[in-house]
Amino acid sequence: MKKILFIFFILIIIAVFIALNNNNPKVIIAKLIKKGNIGAGELKYRINFLGVLPVAEAIIGVEKTQDYNGQKVYHLSASAKTLNLVSKILSGEATLDSFVDIERLSPIAFKQRLNVSGKGSTDKEIIYDQKQGIMDIGGVKRIILADTQDPLSAIFSLRKMDFDKIKEFEMNINTNQKNYILKGRATPKEMLIKGKAYKTVILEASISRRDKNPYHKSSIKMVLLRGKENTPILIKVFASGVFLSAGLTEVMP
Repeated sequence: MKKILFIFFILIIIAVFIALNNNNPKVIIAKLIKKGNIGAGELKYRINFLGVLPVAEAIIGVEKTQDYNGQKVYHLSASAKTLNLVSKILSGEATLDSFVDIERLSPIAFKQRLNVSGKGSTDKEIIYDQKQGIMDIGGVKRIILADTQDPLSAIFSLRKMDFDKIKEFEMNINTNQKNYILKGRATPKEMLIKGKAYKTVILEASISRRDKNPYHKSSIKMVLLRGKENTPILIKVFASGVFLSAGLTEVMP
């Protein structure tokens, strides 16, 4: 029994050590500096279940300017895929595309494809009419609030914010049926790494339904490295009783 307890204790210590490294923004920034790729580019993340177990990788692409149905937009993209080890149990991948009005920074269209082993693939396409306050999803029209965002455009907006001026923020989000609110506050923080000061901002936010349904709430914490464009270094999400963290592992030019 003592031997089992000792092994269990050691495993707990190892798990805590891994979690602290996976969720420490200073460690993440130091690793990026060592790789020499802390500038602009595609962002690659390692997603950890409970902050400890690596389960997937995700990539946020660089925005591209293009025409979409005759309108100039930012094309945002992201993808995620389970790691090979996890794929032996459950395999899945997702691709997201958002087309954002350049002037208003609000989406005019959002596309999503999910592919899960044993369930096949599902596609979703949403058309937003921000002026009329309506979105169309699969031919069904729903009322939306002003400047409603999708997940990609919401992150894009946060990356564009000037947190010297903005201390609190609020966004409307809808990619399904109900209107949600993303509400949070920003705390600037300077981090000293290897004798050099790096400007970061810590965002603490919650997402909840506009109809105040108590069963649809989640919390998000983000650490952004400030620059010409804020770079998400670490993202923590707690939703439906599950904790996930995503740490930036590489910036690909």
